[in-house]
Amino acid sequence: MTLPLSAYLDLESRVFVWAAGQGWQLQRTGPLRRGEWPLPRLEFLREGVLTPGEWDAALAACSLFMELVSSQREARSREGIGVKFYQAPSETLGFAQIAHTGPAEFVAVCRRLPGWDLAPAADEAAAFARVGLPCVPPSQRNPEVFTMLAGAPDD
Repeated sequence: MTLPLSAYLDLESRVFVWAAGQGWQLQRTGPLRRGEWPLPRLEFLREGVLTPGEWDAALAACSLFMELVSSQREARSREGIGVKFYQAPSETLGFAQIAHTGPAEFVAVCRRLPGWDLAPAADEAAAFARVGLPCVPPSQRNPEVFTMLAGAPDD
């Protein structure tokens, strides 16, 4: 059974508040950022890198989650909604946001472009510029977009 979108958005807002209380800044990523529905889970990207133990402790202490997958930065909310956290160093945050927003086929093409993972790229615009592309909005990220962009390789 899929919960209504409002349940996901409510949980998302509570996760953002919790993260801010931890001193973290999270970004929405994954299918919801691309405007897709239904969702397999909520996904967030955190700037900075924590150890698996630090993630486990933070998620275990959070009252929003009833269970966690140890060392995987994954949890399940009390409503049964899966939540996945990704993390990236500040200097490559833009590449991580593209990679974790997806979809996989779009990211695979981007990863083959010269300049992928060439730091610094603190945001998506900088990461796209590193690979010679204009910033592509999440809802338009699909392999077909490369055939529309001059100078980009076809997949």
